[in-house]
This record gives sequence, C-alpha cells and structure tokens, in this order.
Amino acid sequence: MFGLAALITVAGMVGALYLGAWAFETRRQLTHQRRLAEMLAHAPTLDQVEQAFRNEGTLLLGAADDAASLRALVERHAGEQQVGVMAAGRSHAHTRAYAASDMVYFIHFDARGVMRAFSLASRRRGD
Repeated sequence: MFGLAALITVAGMVGALYLGAWAFETRRQLTHQRRLAEMLAHAPTLDQVEQAFRNEGTLLLGAADDAASLRALVERHAGEQQVGVMAAGRSHAHTRAYAASDMVYFIHFDARGVMRAFSLASRRRGD
C-alpha cells in the first residue's frame, strides 16, 4: 500500500513538473511571437529594426543578402528550426539574425528593406 502511494505521489510530481515546463515554454514562445508580430504590423524598415534593437541591446548575429549567406546564417543560428527559417528566408531579399534573450530572431525584409516576415529559433539546446 505504501509503495502504491509513493508511486502515485512521484507520478503526480513528475506530471506537475512536466506541465510547468510545457507552460513556461509555450509562454516563452508566444511572448516572442507576439512581439515580432506587433513589429511586423508596423512594416518597419531594416534601418528602423536595426536601430530599435541596437537601442535595447539586442545583438546582431549576422546578415544574409543572398542564398549562400542565408544558408550559412541559418546553419549557424537556427538549430532545429533550420528548415522553417530557410523556407521563410528564401522568399525575401534580406535576412538579419538577432540574439534576443534565449531566442534568435530572423527578420526577413523585401528588396526595398521593409520587414515582411520573421522566424524564431530557440538558443537552448534541445529546443
């Protein structure tokens, strides 16, 4: 009887920890997603995005202005999200990658330098 109670207690604790981690990860992703969606709604230029991120201390990780440099940038910083980031970046003239907390923001711009899309990649291992 005691063994069963201990097993149920441990299972409950593991379940609670798992749900907590899942909720934190979901909130983390949505926070970054919301931030970039709001930025996209204003259609800022590349210069405006760079200045805003510079002002808040968000670091530029790299730039891509052609297919080869996009591939190198994505391979270096997109982790497990490489396929999605490549797909989004391919259809845009310019991509910039920024280190934002525990995420990498890939901001995609058209040929005139207007933000048209974004992609996110986690900087955490295993995400």
